[in-house]
Amino acid sequence: MLFIALSVSCAKHELDKSKQVTSSQREAAISGAMELLQTNQIKEALAITTSLVAIDADNAETQETHALALIAQGWNFLEFRDDSAAEDSWERALEAYQHACRLTENPGLLQLSTGQLAQMLHNDDVAIQYYTQSHSNNIDDERASFFLSQIYLLQKEWAQAKHWLEESVKRNATEPFALISLALAEAELGNCLEAFQFSTKSCSILPEDPNIRFVQARVVRLCGSPQQAIEILLALPTNMQETEMFLEELNFCKQELKVD
Repeated sequence: MLFIALSVSCAKHELDKSKQVTSSQREAAISGAMELLQTNQIKEALAITTSLVAIDADNAETQETHALALIAQGWNFLEFRDDSAAEDSWERALEAYQHACRLTENPGLLQLSTGQLAQMLHNDDVAIQYYTQSHSNNIDDERASFFLSQIYLLQKEWAQAKHWLEESVKRNATEPFALISLALAEAELGNCLEAFQFSTKSCSILPEDPNIRFVQARVVRLCGSPQQAIEILLALPTNMQETEMFLEELNFCKQELKVD
């Protein structure tokens, strides 16, 4: 570890002296920063990536590594309950990710990571932009379309949610959370036959998952069977029955049955 620290220190010193970064210098700096991040030496890793960005800002890998260091710093701030500093680190990480996306011709899953960070920061417009790009550029990956659907579900944009869930299921027809989400979108749109089909398939894949069963109860209620929905809800684990969302859903069922 001492040898690594000394090597990284030397690499940073070389970066500080240089006006242009060679590929070998960049590789050494990035490798050193990543090793430090893996051992939770966040401050030291960020010192390297900050120095590297100062003289190598137009390299996608440099920006991506800097983003990773900033994300780690954000989690570290959050651990010490400094929410404002954490959010600031993540906002700067998002900027670095976006810069990296603009710089590379082959973003791979970088756009997906950018979308996830934007979504975590409640920046839905940016998240939608990068998830959509990721979906187009990674034709075998179902995650971007699934994450897009969750944004639209929260916004109660049921038709958009359905569209992206269908795209996700095309790429992975046995993903239970995509299937139960699609069941919910169909139920909200009044397509109960389809909703029951997707709900049944999801529950057959993960029959004991309480989150899936909870959404199943909502689908059943939306499709006109509040009593059956209550039975599903009351079979959920005790800790879930104590949550606000459970009590809210149970109340909706009781209202439809007109019981106390």
